[in-house]
Amino acid sequence: MILKDKKILIISPHPDDEVICCGGLIEKAKREEAEVFVFYICFGKSRQLITGSTDPEIRLRETEQVAQAGNFKYKVLFKGDGNEWLRLDTIAQVDLINPIEDVIQEIKPDIICIPPGNSYDQDHRAVHTACITALRPIPQNIRHFVSIVLMYEEPYTWTLGKLEKKNFYIDTSGFEEKKAELMKLHASQNREDPFPRSGDNLIRYMKIRGAEIGASSAEAYTLLRGFF
Repeated sequence: MILKDKKILIISPHPDDEVICCGGLIEKAKREEAEVFVFYICFGKSRQLITGSTDPEIRLRETEQVAQAGNFKYKVLFKGDGNEWLRLDTIAQVDLINPIEDVIQEIKPDIICIPPGNSYDQDHRAVHTACITALRPIPQNIRHFVSIVLMYEEPYTWTLGKLEKKNFYIDTSGFEEKKAELMKLHASQNREDPFPRSGDNLIRYMKIRGAEIGASSAEAYTLLRGFF
């Protein structure tokens, strides 16, 4: 896929999901002079089994570093210690759908990447459902129509239902270490191997997906809509 002059919107439930799932795409877009915008749904303080709780200000500083290194712009929907953090499945869907629609209309992306609907994270599933509604087919004269809708892959096999069949690959050859470096900038969330979102494991995933298409590395997605 040629990304030059494309606008890419990544919907990320929390800071780090954009790198875990789309870090190779972000680096490829940077190299090919495409524009990337990340819409984070929420920041907040969460229980960490290893490091204790994470201060929202720490997450914000980390995200600013990642955005600078990845050359993308971003916006956050919910900040701080509000009830939305890790409780996105408890708020009205309209409170997610409307802001996602607004960002789509503002950015007018050519490509949008959304979370998987079978994630074991309940808040990721809530964001996925909201994205599906926000991306419903509507004529261009009413609302911006995103022609390519990709559901990204999480590096976990523990999931709800069946694993989605991957039918869309982005060649990320040469960007493996860059993705791992971006993940390290999310220092409060980065973990050493063995761990699903460790830099080493993210690279392994990229290598496996690359082997499936005869490339050095790749990121796999599920194409939900492709209009060319």
